Amino acid sequence: MAAPAAEVMRTALRRSWQCNPGPCMPQGRDTWQVEINGGQFVGKWVPMHRRSGFEAGLSAAEHVDAFGVGAGAPVRAADGALTVAESDGVVALMHLVPGRALQAADPLDRQWWGDTLGTAHRTLRRFTHPHLAKFDPASLLPSGPHIAIEPWLGPALRETVAAVRRVMVTDQLTYGVLHNDPQAAHFRLDPATGAVGLVGWAGAGTGPLLADLAAAVLAAGGPDAADGLVDAYLRASRVPRDECEAALPALLCLHAALAAADAVERIHADGRRLEDQAALTRLAALYGQLAAAL
Repeated sequence: MAAPAAEVMRTALRRSWQCNPGPCMPQGRDTWQVEINGGQFVGKWVPMHRRSGFEAGLSAAEHVDAFGVGAGAPVRAADGALTVAESDGVVALMHLVPGRALQAADPLDRQWWGDTLGTAHRTLRRFTHPHLAKFDPASLLPSGPHIAIEPWLGPALRETVAAVRRVMVTDQLTYGVLHNDPQAAHFRLDPATGAVGLVGWAGAGTGPLLADLAAAVLAAGGPDAADGLVDAYLRASRVPRDECEAALPALLCLHAALAAADAVERIHADGRRLEDQAALTRLAALYGQLAAAL
């Protein structure tokens, strides 16, 4: 299912948001940056079957933004709707959060990373939405012939899912709204104001907050490369440190195994990409270190 052309997006904006948009500049397969009355916005399309989850994520972004953290809050259509049907899917209009993406290799950026993620989690403590997907480690298990390419991967995935489920049953974890993709590229540091935002809430869900922290630490390169991030997160989120020490290792193992599975899938589709081979080698080594420490 393909996203609509830019001109279709402009037509939807004129019709449903009753505005006169400028050119829609593609920012990916299903996202455009658009100027409206001198302001900068983002238009996004998702397939119809994702509508309820997408609107839940937009509502979460709206909530975070209201507390002063730029989150790409939605601009509601003229009738108040979060999304409007278009081309076998729905479109939404969001505020563009100014600034540059954070850099995982920058120690100060890693502190902003953890602080902003923790702040977003804290602002969402009382936010609820019926269509936020619940975190279920078993549902994350990938399948397909590519898993057999690496003999260690299938058992690793099953073992880490079991470990996370045990932690979720035996430990008292802090639950809340998850961003579900808190990589550095989704954070925005505005040099003009020093403000840091977090965008990309389309896949938001609910679950143990440390699942997001584990994803961020893995995106930074693993525990050894994420100094400053975890401490900043714990200060901002108010997740207890002893909870983090008990539960984060299993969640890190799970995310490392899932990331390795993604790399294997890309290699299975196109084995010529050297960066995928390098990523798999790094993730396999990282998983081995993390699993040994459990």
